[in-house]
Amino acid sequence: MDTLMIVMKSGPGAIARVGEGLRLSAALIGYDRLPVIVFVGEGVECLREGAFDGSEMVDYLKAASDLAGIHALSESLEARGILPDDLDETIEVNPLDIDGLASMMAECDSVVTY
Repeated sequence: MDTLMIVMKSGPGAIARVGEGLRLSAALIGYDRLPVIVFVGEGVECLREGAFDGSEMVDYLKAASDLAGIHALSESLEARGILPDDLDETIEVNPLDIDGLASMMAECDSVVTY
């Protein structure tokens, strides 16, 4: 079965765009097709504690974390000074470096960005 990577590069200010990506991940999970979800660049800001308070995006993030896993580019976290304590504790984030991202991407059949 084809594997889809969803790269989230938009930050919390682009909630409509982030929402599209998270709803796509939920739809894929609903069809038993686990996407690879990676937050890069400004997108890592979505993983901060309180980034989406009062929004359904928190629920989408939690579900994606529990069922498919959430990855974040470690270089993006470092560039923004985001420490593990800054991340939403209800979302399990797996940091990966650029080489890890490249390897994951090579294993996927398709990549979409939001």
